Amino acid sequence: MTLPDHSAPVTEKESRAPAIHQRQIRVTAPRRVALVERDLTGPPPPGEVRVRVREVGVCGSDLKMWSGEHAVLKPPLVLGHEAWGTVEEHAVAPDATDAAPLVPGTPVVIVPPAGCGTCHNCARGREQLCARMRFVGGQIDGAMARFLTVPPRHLLRIDPRVPEELRVLIEPLTVAVHAVSRARVAAGDQVLVIGAGPIGVFCSLVLAAQGVGHVVVTDRDPQRLDLAHRLGVPHHVRTTAAQPLLAAGDHIRSEGADVVFDCVGAQATTTQALTATCRGGRTVLVGISPAELTVGGVALQRGERELIGVQMYQREDFTHAMGLLAEGLVPAIDGLKRSRPLDRAGELLDELARRPGPVLKETLLPD
Repeated sequence: MTLPDHSAPVTEKESRAPAIHQRQIRVTAPRRVALVERDLTGPPPPGEVRVRVREVGVCGSDLKMWSGEHAVLKPPLVLGHEAWGTVEEHAVAPDATDAAPLVPGTPVVIVPPAGCGTCHNCARGREQLCARMRFVGGQIDGAMARFLTVPPRHLLRIDPRVPEELRVLIEPLTVAVHAVSRARVAAGDQVLVIGAGPIGVFCSLVLAAQGVGHVVVTDRDPQRLDLAHRLGVPHHVRTTAAQPLLAAGDHIRSEGADVVFDCVGAQATTTQALTATCRGGRTVLVGISPAELTVGGVALQRGERELIGVQMYQREDFTHAMGLLAEGLVPAIDGLKRSRPLDRAGELLDELARRPGPVLKETLLPD
């Protein structure tokens, strides 16, 4: 009797690891998207980490890139920077800010910007200001995909205290954390926030968490204002196109607010923000601004007003944002977010371009 020879060598084809199926949403031209599917074979390139995307949010800057209206980032590109996931392939190097390696299964948040590492701003930890900065979801393929492959410097371990259902909010909350730090708001200041979208609401909540007692948020959409109120923003005012800030006068002194945040990013709202800022106050531009803005030189100079730009965030702002989420800054209420499958990304972008959604944050689920 002859037994089968189990010691025979396995062929190269048999030993090869199974391919990973990638699904990715690519903006091919303004307002046009395509679902690209292909197999990923082999490990990620040297020096990079493959992440399985768990959830990715859609924000106003995504809409501007999708429509071709962003001042810098234009199609073709793969969107998606508000995302978290789990490490799929073992990291080849430790996280730059963490001695422990990012082993498979580690929950991570995407840190979109990375600078050259050698310029003046990179040396100060301000990579978002690097002239050669590259951005995940812009110059680098983003997280509107099943898998994202990036160098480990684009990843940060998630504080395990942050609930899974809130992890997609880490990146947009980080924008608000950085904006508030740039504004230098004092506890006794009166603050006006223009725009009750995610960033405007998060700015209001961060201000309240820092002890600022007088914060007013304005918007034209009553649904957004109601949601802001249910999330804990006490003062909210509906505005109109004809008299955008008149109603806010019931809550802000006649001389204007000490600090005004423009969380929309348009010529009209920047003009309104500067008009609503008191002499000696600060106007903070948080929303993605158009390529060119016209501002009142007399109002700036003779009123000693400051015009402050906000470009994303620094790495340490992520840690602060995760701490706030872990401490319950954002309650998990009805209307906080809504999710749909990745292959409906084009439909979602088209809907949001016509009208803001009924929830604070719209997200996509790759799996």
